[in-house]
Amino acid sequence: MTSPSVYSIDAGMPFARELALGIAKLVDSPERLARGLVLLPSRRAARALQAAFLDGAEGVPMLLPRMLPIGDFGNDDDGRLSSFLGDDASSDLPPPISKIRRQICLAKLLRHFPLGGQYPTQPQAMRLADSLGQLLDQLYNADATVEQLRDLLPDQFSAHWQDILTLLGILIDRWPDILAQEGLIDVVDRRNRLLRRRAKQWRDQPPDQLIVIAGSTGSIAATRELIGVVANLPDGHIVLPGLDRYAGDQWSAIFEDSGHPQYQLAQLLAYLEITPDAVQNWTGSTDPIPPELPARRDLMREVFRPAAISDGWQRLGDASPMINRTALAGLKVITARDRREEANLIALSLREALEKPNQTAAMITPDRQLAELVIADLRRWDIVIEDSAGKRLSLCPPGRFLSLLCDAVDANFAPLRLLSLLKHPYCAGGMNSIQFRHFVDQIELAVLRGPRPGDGLPAIAAALDDAELRHFFETHVIANLAALIDCWQVPNPTLASLADGIAEAAERLCATVMDSNSDGADRGAGAIELWKNADGMAASDLFGSLAADGRDSAIDAGDMPQILRQLLEDINVHPFGTPHPRLTILGAVEARMHLARAVDAHRLILAGFNEGNWPPRPDIDPWMNSAMRAAVGLPPKNWRSGLSAHDVYMAICSKDIIVTRADKEAGTPTTKSRWLQRMEVVVNALGLDGYIDDGAIEKAWLAKFEPKTIPQLAVRPLPCPPLASRPRQFSATEIDIWITDPYAIYAKKILRLKPLDDIDRSADVALRGILFHDALADFSKANSTGQLGEDALQQLLDFGKIHFSSQIGQPSIRYFWWTRFEAMAAWFIENEHRRRDDLQSIHAEISGIIFLQAEQGPVKLTARADRLEYDKDGQWTIVDYKTGTVPSGSLIKKGVRNQLAVEGLIAFDGGFESLPAGAVRSLEYWQLSGKKSAPGEIKTPFADLFDADEVRDRLERLANYFDQADTPYASELDPINVPPFKPYQHLSRSREWLYGDNADE
Repeated sequence: MTSPSVYSIDAGMPFARELALGIAKLVDSPERLARGLVLLPSRRAARALQAAFLDGAEGVPMLLPRMLPIGDFGNDDDGRLSSFLGDDASSDLPPPISKIRRQICLAKLLRHFPLGGQYPTQPQAMRLADSLGQLLDQLYNADATVEQLRDLLPDQFSAHWQDILTLLGILIDRWPDILAQEGLIDVVDRRNRLLRRRAKQWRDQPPDQLIVIAGSTGSIAATRELIGVVANLPDGHIVLPGLDRYAGDQWSAIFEDSGHPQYQLAQLLAYLEITPDAVQNWTGSTDPIPPELPARRDLMREVFRPAAISDGWQRLGDASPMINRTALAGLKVITARDRREEANLIALSLREALEKPNQTAAMITPDRQLAELVIADLRRWDIVIEDSAGKRLSLCPPGRFLSLLCDAVDANFAPLRLLSLLKHPYCAGGMNSIQFRHFVDQIELAVLRGPRPGDGLPAIAAALDDAELRHFFETHVIANLAALIDCWQVPNPTLASLADGIAEAAERLCATVMDSNSDGADRGAGAIELWKNADGMAASDLFGSLAADGRDSAIDAGDMPQILRQLLEDINVHPFGTPHPRLTILGAVEARMHLARAVDAHRLILAGFNEGNWPPRPDIDPWMNSAMRAAVGLPPKNWRSGLSAHDVYMAICSKDIIVTRADKEAGTPTTKSRWLQRMEVVVNALGLDGYIDDGAIEKAWLAKFEPKTIPQLAVRPLPCPPLASRPRQFSATEIDIWITDPYAIYAKKILRLKPLDDIDRSADVALRGILFHDALADFSKANSTGQLGEDALQQLLDFGKIHFSSQIGQPSIRYFWWTRFEAMAAWFIENEHRRRDDLQSIHAEISGIIFLQAEQGPVKLTARADRLEYDKDGQWTIVDYKTGTVPSGSLIKKGVRNQLAVEGLIAFDGGFESLPAGAVRSLEYWQLSGKKSAPGEIKTPFADLFDADEVRDRLERLANYFDQADTPYASELDPINVPPFKPYQHLSRSREWLYGDNADE
């Protein structure tokens, strides 16, 4: 049957504008236009058509027809479509089930069914439930009921797919009963029933009004049925998007190729029982059509030629009429080095469009990161533009804040997680946000940098010595999180209770005033801040759904962070601001009905034209393989490729089109889109290679805009501070740094830069040394003279337990360090028994000083000795404990390891607190590794007897050297002999001037 009511708007024409102009021509009065009805794929399409009507009216008041979406019903309905479909209070259909409720109910089923021999966790079940819900929707859209799954023969498939079929069988049996118990119905199933009800009403009683269905390809069976009815109404009209009415002998192959741009339209025409040449051209504007457009369509028809008949490319040179250079006019294909350069080129092209009066431009890309880069680049010219495709809620401020809160409570407020939460811009805790952040910074420096003070908020509060900081932390942090902590610790929390707790804590933390009726911040004030704007409202809707639909869903609180992240990832938030009047950044969906005022004054940029974007990667279907999908009548897995190809076909047939791609992404080579590869093949076959503009002008713009500069190599820093600013006091450990890396002394003592400790510092060698040293010091002070008692080992272990108690909760310390301490303690006590016969006294952690004489005045040296032994002959043995590596004899001989030598000089001169001067008998390192094979070892790397005069002379020469005005504090004088720890290395940039290209950045 040939229907005169089926039309098409050719690719390259502004669809919304042409549709609006054509509809206006179909009516003979404003009243009939106002009574008209236009059905569109989505609400965004309806908004675009409304804008096109108003734009064409040029300020003249008019009554618009009703414009309703029929494709996105359920997620995109504002109530008007429901009324149109007959869904009112008298409807016999149950209300629709919410997306969250369906996901929860399906997850309950999945939790009790093993997949791959294992039961899924709650987050896995929620994720699988979401994909299972999508499968149900696909079955509804294809008019394939779940009962058809019973007809599949399990023996045809592997054991994995047999398990899946068994699970789907359970779904067949139980899901309808669950819906009946809930008194609900699936959204898509309900929509299909309503659409068919309306189709039957119009078939039985044709309406006396203009009805247009536009932009739909009929991919949904119920919509296809409605299109068939409207096409035969007295005043019904079907307007197809970009039908290729001249495909000719390709049409039968297109019907079988699901990846072809015309595939879905071919299916629809077959349903309507009409051929492409019977479809009429929609009459919109009367503007002349540029010759480039039909020529481009001829070219793209060949580019998208189905693979089964691609041998036709061999005869392109002989084809008639010949596709000539006109098809390439206005087309640019630009290949950038990387995504950064691609974004720059796109931003320049968009900016250049503004130079022409009334010129508009749009960038279309599925790559949202590329879109963000372009948005940032446009700010160079103070051009503020939003991504019309929106952003995932997880990347918006409310979503990020809620996720951080959930992560923090789940980690029992570990320092890094806690700081990430408290430093979020939303956090105020009942006070001014700037003041709140100031207190948080102070707490970070006081207790959160370095080893963890303990688990939980009470441990952090107990570690705060400052009363004001402790009061702030208890009042503005702990009090606002108390309700969340309580619900997190309930034995069997529900999804709803956890959502309520997260929402309450989030609202309190966002408040800038305290609640006069409670101990925390004002929830109402915080709610206004948290749930504002489009992203806040989307987050509020999500948590409202969780609170309403998750009360019977008991979960493990530890699963909540992952579940919340999944839910936030699945929600897309569209911008709520004012769009730019002439520039737009669009996703592929938004571009389908984008408003363009004129063909000659509109530029389109197809960006990120690589595999994975154009076409998108196939959807992962964990429930059905290709054979199973075909058996129940579902479209193939690559069905989105055909949709994406249609988007490209509609856009690339424009007069002014730029296609961009990047050779590399994050340093990895990319693969150009298969459609671009096809275009290159076709262009070569036509003998037109070399005629496509490669964007040389745009690249020249970029070269001038960002001229290349020759990088200046960094050089070794040689600061020469004034003599008056040079330090006159050093510790024994700083002497080695003074010798090997003077720049570090310059940064520390002259610039007074203090390195910050790591947040929540892990159990490292420095911490192990502190724990061992402190326990040994306490033991030595308690047993400074005489022989040890029989309980000496137990006494040392008791001291160790005291110092290890704050860190013993860490598994690495509890199972590894403590066992090493026990082994070391046994060796230490055994060694003590042997040494004490000759000792008069032992002194631990004793401070001492000595002065060196230099040209600019005395230099003070300080030291704190781990252990000093005073024997009965009045001589000193100086011991330094090492839990790590012991300095080698060669380093000591070179004079770059001087700690023990300085301590020996202080002991020789009597510089230790209240201790007599005396000869130095021995300088020893005790390596306390705690290993089973060698728990401890005494090393004496000083080959010769200690010579105090030689040490003093060497150190005074060092002091005099730096007392010269022209002596610089150079960085890493000898790269081989450097300090073991270099906290100031990044300031000296030594990796650049010392190692060059071999630097390990």
